[in-house]
Amino acid sequence: MSSHVALLAQKYRNKGVLIDTNLLLLVAVGTYERAIIPKFKRTAQYTAEDFDLVVALLRFFKTKITTPNILTEVDNLARQLPETSYNAISDVLRNLITVTFEKYIPSNQASQSNLYPALGLTDSITFEYPDEILIITDDFHLYNRLNKNNRDAININHIREFRS
Repeated sequence: MSSHVALLAQKYRNKGVLIDTNLLLLVAVGTYERAIIPKFKRTAQYTAEDFDLVVALLRFFKTKITTPNILTEVDNLARQLPETSYNAISDVLRNLITVTFEKYIPSNQASQSNLYPALGLTDSITFEYPDEILIITDDFHLYNRLNKNNRDAININHIREFRS
């Protein structure tokens, strides 16, 4: 692992990690059925190896954090799978929800941010989250905004370079 990613992982190991919508969807779909990762339109940009890397990274952290907005987006996107998959993907999502700490940040608070027009509601809420957590995202726009504001974040490309 690069020294940058390793340092961030160590810094936030006990504090917590927030995984953004698309990567949490990857975890859900991959947990449900790895073989559909490249076939499902919402995860087609990922590989089974990306899934393995994200899951391995998440295991390192003691606390996994999410927001109601992220969970709602993941649930809505997962329901674009065939209807025959709803029960199984719901079970996976239910299990993910039980192992994450969900923190609510009011939409009114996030929408007052100057970043709201550029980021949208879910990313604005992620941005409003206290800076004592690490954010993992595939959203380059969000990642850049976090970095410009001295917030620690890892982009999926930072961990992709560690594929064997």
